[in-house]
Amino acid sequence: MGPTIRRVLCLVAPLVIVLTGCRVQLATTIDIGLDGKGTITQAVGFDAAALKRVGDPARALRAQDLIDAGWVVEPVVTEGELTWVRIRHDFSTPEQANDLFAQLSAPEGPFRDFEVIRTTGPLTESVRFTGLLDTSAGLAVFGDKALADALGGDASGGLLARVEREEGRPAAEMVDLDLTVITGGTSRTWTASFAEPSVQRLKVSDSKWKVLGLLGRIVVLLLVVLTVVVIALRLRVRRLRSRRLMRRTTRRW
Repeated sequence: MGPTIRRVLCLVAPLVIVLTGCRVQLATTIDIGLDGKGTITQAVGFDAAALKRVGDPARALRAQDLIDAGWVVEPVVTEGELTWVRIRHDFSTPEQANDLFAQLSAPEGPFRDFEVIRTTGPLTESVRFTGLLDTSAGLAVFGDKALADALGGDASGGLLARVEREEGRPAAEMVDLDLTVITGGTSRTWTASFAEPSVQRLKVSDSKWKVLGLLGRIVVLLLVVLTVVVIALRLRVRRLRSRRLMRRTTRRW
């Protein structure tokens, strides 16, 4: 990841800060196939008040920055009471997935030590995801460190404190975070709260026996061997017939 590529959650940060006081839903989905290929999807959901404040969600999310970093911005859709903007990035190997995880959040962010490991053997193949979901830093994880340093430690410039005074409750209560990880046919979802910080250990895996594939190869091999045997037998029968005919012809002469 080059130094000019900003992390996805840092690009979401301005929305979280500006929309605090409304309902903001963050949803991350990591879908990993047994072959090690998959997709990472980051979604931000806005309620009516948030949507009115932000206007065009894709523009507010600075979609061009994400596109330049290789992410695909999907069309904005409304589902129930929320309007969603989703971005996704495909990966073809576990190593590429692990590199993309570093683009999701900073080292001190909520997504830590995310890793995909795929193993394959003669009889089985498996994929495993591990990591930590850590909200102990609160909404500070959405700030820009350089900006925070310039503003005396507050990357929002006092906006969060003002919103908390106006709403009469902590800003952390207004942001929800869900993480769903799918490995093969196994799926798990974790919900994290910034109002009640926690550290959750993540682990989900799936595996598959290669018996059917192995049996298929054995059947194909047997068919090939059988075909070769049949052809060899036919050739032998033809040769025997030819010899018999030659013997009969010789006797007549």
